[in-house]
Amino acid sequence: MRRKKHKYQLRRNVYVQWEMLDSKAFKELNASGIRVLLRFLQKRTWAYIKQGRHQKRVYENHNLVFTYAEAAAVIGIQTTTFYNAIKRLVEVGFVDIEHQGGTFGHDYSMYALSERWRDYGTERFKIVEKERTLPRGHDVRSNMQKTKVTSETRSGPLRKSEGIEQVAQV
Repeated sequence: MRRKKHKYQLRRNVYVQWEMLDSKAFKELNASGIRVLLRFLQKRTWAYIKQGRHQKRVYENHNLVFTYAEAAAVIGIQTTTFYNAIKRLVEVGFVDIEHQGGTFGHDYSMYALSERWRDYGTERFKIVEKERTLPRGHDVRSNMQKTKVTSETRSGPLRKSEGIEQVAQV
């Protein structure tokens, strides 16, 4: 486990604006959501832009990759918790999904940090929801429901049952 954690290790400080900490959107997050948000902030890269005699740090908030494997190795949260944290971060406006990853592990989602959280709780807030990865009817729960409905509507047993006498004769 130590090797995997080292694989995802970032040696960057996290800068959080005071407006973000004081926002209504931030107060809506649970502990896992805050940990995921801090990791997103840590993943940002930056460049320095010259402004007169001073330099200003400008962060790159796009093309951020954060996989389920990384969440498990670094933060210690599992798949469902990570999914719910990402979903909540999108709902309150901290994160936008630039590319929705695939379902088979070779295509991963790409995220962007958003400024929509500033308008959270106001009329100007633009509501965005995380899309489903699988189309409806192709996920595990839908298949379980189909099987249950089929089993309940069946009029008789699937095969002829054998009595004890028939088994003893063989």
